[in-house]
Amino acid sequence: MPPPSAAPRKRAPRIGTLPLVLLLPVVVCIAIFYAGPILFAVVQSLQKGGAAMGDPGFAGAAHYLSLFGDRRFHSSAFITLVFTVGVVVATYAIGLGLALLLNKGFPGQRAVGGLLIIPWTMPLVVVAVVWGWLLDYQFGIVNYLLERWGVIDRPIGWLTDPDMALWSVGAANVWRLFPLAMVTLLAALKSIPQELYEAAEVDGADRWHAFLYVTLPGIRPTTIALVLLLAIWAFGRIFTIVFVMAGGGPAGATETLVIQTYLEAFRYFRLERASALGVITLVISAALTILYLKVSRAPGER
Repeated sequence: MPPPSAAPRKRAPRIGTLPLVLLLPVVVCIAIFYAGPILFAVVQSLQKGGAAMGDPGFAGAAHYLSLFGDRRFHSSAFITLVFTVGVVVATYAIGLGLALLLNKGFPGQRAVGGLLIIPWTMPLVVVAVVWGWLLDYQFGIVNYLLERWGVIDRPIGWLTDPDMALWSVGAANVWRLFPLAMVTLLAALKSIPQELYEAAEVDGADRWHAFLYVTLPGIRPTTIALVLLLAIWAFGRIFTIVFVMAGGGPAGATETLVIQTYLEAFRYFRLERASALGVITLVISAALTILYLKVSRAPGER
């Protein structure tokens, strides 16, 4: 009996040239506007005085070593860490609380949810200017209301006091970001089967225990991805609000790594140090991004 013939192999589909041609403009734009500046910053950080200063000599890691031994860099790194942790924790807590409220359902729920989305739709400059007006030392409505209600005896320098400035710009950033956390967590809450809550109620669990043992485990994957996303945003992408409201001051109280990079480049004109700072910030942001992409994948794709 002759052996059965082998099953014909499926040929891999051929990719024509048209998709590659259509992708070419995107690739060129990424190379020019993303990869190009990154490569320029890396090269600039390894030069003595920068090509723009007429001294393109090779300096190696001198600027990086200088930064690691600079107290100002240590201060900016600590401020960035405190700012990032504070913004992430506050944004997640407010977003989770509002998501739990909207998930219960009540009259006017859709209208309230629509109003709560408004901060996310506002431009960053508008948010910074409005919050700057609200927190103004002399004419801000926050100080006016607190004085009128007898909470304070004199105005508080929300943006002029080094002890308050970081928390003030952090509050503005939390106000801008909490709708993202709210919508993301609300979608996660909607995906939890109602049968789990019914089973927990049959077992005698109250609302608190149902929240601990049903809700939190149910939204755990979303929580991890959301926290990393908020950390990426707070660490390396929030520049406009902090700069417009405080500009890194007073006395460097709001000088995050991103703000310090800007000041090094455009106030002190030390482009090589600014490039080194930018590279350090980019590496940390890239590490957070890779971690976010890894945990946000489906379990079967990891």
